[in-house]
Amino acid sequence: MNVKKIIEWAPVVRDAEGWYRHPDMPEFDEDQEEEYRAWLAAQGLDTTYSSLESEDDTHPAHIAYFGQAGTDVSDWNPAPPAGDGWFTLSIHDSEDGPYWVWGRREQAAQ
Repeated sequence: MNVKKIIEWAPVVRDAEGWYRHPDMPEFDEDQEEEYRAWLAAQGLDTTYSSLESEDDTHPAHIAYFGQAGTDVSDWNPAPPAGDGWFTLSIHDSEDGPYWVWGRREQAAQ
């Protein structure tokens, strides 16, 4: 019997530039949206996102990333979404800039 690992909260240990991927989360390429959505559904996760682009343009991480064409987002620490059970799935770059991905068990949302 193949038992899947259910992802749970883990400490967020960011790399030197502030990026992170949950240790139990598979790595998905940008062209794997369907596989990513299937994995979230199999995990029973709700997700939401924070975008560095939506931060005030005076935020130090916004200035460093967008204003100075940097790659360091270690000064970016958005507040978790309202409600219980949210944990960090990833802090990653995209063609629209950095995203912080939050997840929680679907039953925590109810």
